Amino acid sequence: MTIKIISKDIKITPDIEQSVEKKLTQRLRKYGAKQIGDRVITVRASERRPFTRVDVDMPYLNYQIHAEAETADGILGGIDKCMDILERQIEKYKTRMHRSKVRRSELKKEILDIVTDDELLSLSSADTDEDPPAYKIIKADKYSLDPMSIEEAVLQMEVLEYRFLFFFNTESNTPSVIYKRDDGNIGLIES
Repeated sequence: MTIKIISKDIKITPDIEQSVEKKLTQRLRKYGAKQIGDRVITVRASERRPFTRVDVDMPYLNYQIHAEAETADGILGGIDKCMDILERQIEKYKTRMHRSKVRRSELKKEILDIVTDDELLSLSSADTDEDPPAYKIIKADKYSLDPMSIEEAVLQMEVLEYRFLFFFNTESNTPSVIYKRDDGNIGLIES
């Protein structure tokens, strides 16, 4: 871990520099095990009396985190506040990564039922009189249409975190599809 200290309008003595390095090293020791290679932590300090502003930038895995604090306690007080912010951001990032891994593993277990090549060959050998399709059907599902209103369907799609939902629209008595658009809105397709 390399610590780069940049100061503006403030004099940083070697004692302060050693104290900053010691604080950063102690507080970030538990997060360094997952890091690969040398990481550079940049500390910027500036002073506008009576306050000292401290900015800390550091990489954590594939993520660049930043913290800033303005305090009357000097550089070391600002470093403490920045470290609290950085630790919260790292924990937040770790929680997000864990949730996404859990979601991906649930999707693999519940939804993705991959057909083997032998099963695909046996299915295609039954249709010898037709031209083989240019695609492979990986999975086929039967889906019962649940009767619901558009608002209920949107709520269910959001709760289940789906990109689209196929349902029986009780307002128009037709099968319908709602989907998330790239602009953040919801689209509706009725048959």
